[in-house]
Amino acid sequence: MPSALIEGFAETWTRLAGGRWDAVDVGVGRLVRWHAPGGGVEALPDRMYGLAGVAVGEVNGDSLGGGCAINLPPGVRSAGAELHCLGHHLVAADRAEAWSRLRRVGRQGVAKAERMGCRVDHDAEDGAWFGLSSMKSAALGGRPPHPGLIRTLRDVFGPDAVGLTVARADDQPAACVLWLVVDGYGMLVDGASDRAHWDRNPNNLAVWAAVSAAIDRGARRVDYGFSPVGAGDARFKDHMGGREIPLYRLRARGPLSAPPA
Repeated sequence: MPSALIEGFAETWTRLAGGRWDAVDVGVGRLVRWHAPGGGVEALPDRMYGLAGVAVGEVNGDSLGGGCAINLPPGVRSAGAELHCLGHHLVAADRAEAWSRLRRVGRQGVAKAERMGCRVDHDAEDGAWFGLSSMKSAALGGRPPHPGLIRTLRDVFGPDAVGLTVARADDQPAACVLWLVVDGYGMLVDGASDRAHWDRNPNNLAVWAAVSAAIDRGARRVDYGFSPVGAGDARFKDHMGGREIPLYRLRARGPLSAPPA
C-alpha cells in the first residue's frame, strides 16, 4: 500500500472536512491519522486505510498505539481486529490479463452495454460524476458528495493521477467511476449510476473502462474499494474481476502518540 496514496487521502480529507492530519512511525509502517476539528481521531475516516508502508501479514496492535481506531490495509491482520468490510482487488500486467479476470457474467454485461448503444467518455465534465453520485446518495439515504472532491484530488495527487470515466446512454451520463493511480496502485474511489438505465448495464462498461484506463496509466493492482459484509455490490465487484480480501479494523488502544517533530 503506497504511503503516498494514504497520506494523499489524508490531505484530501483534511482540505474538505477541516482539522489536521499527521503520520507517526510505528516500526512496521506509518500510522496516518486525521484529527477532527471538534476532537476525535481516526486512521483514517470514510473507509480509507490508516496504516501505510506495511508489508502484508500480522501486526501487533498494541505496538501501533495511536489512541484511535485504525482501518488496516488489505492483507494485514492483527489479534483483536474485527472484520468490518470486504475489499476486492484485480491484479494484472495488462488489459488482456485484466479482461481474463472478469467472470463470464461481467464480460457479458460489458458486451450488452456496448450492444445497447452505451459508449465510454473519458473526457466528461466533473458535473457528470457529481450528478450521478448525488442521485446515489439520495437513494441510499447517505450524505451528499462534496462538490470539490475531484478538484481536490487533482490538486493533491496531480491531474495525471486522477481519472473520471463515464458510460453514456442516449448521450446522457448513465454510470461513472472516479479513479486514481499512485505508484502503480489503482483505486476506484467512487462509482454511481442512473437507475433509469440499469437495463443497459452501463455500470459494467464504466467499471471495465475505468480499470482499463488505470492499467494503461501504470496500475498493476486495482482496488475496488470497500463493501460492507453482505452487501450486494460485493458480488458485482467479483463479476468485474475483483477478488475478495477481508478488511479489518482495530479499536482504539494505547495513548495518543505525539506527532513527529
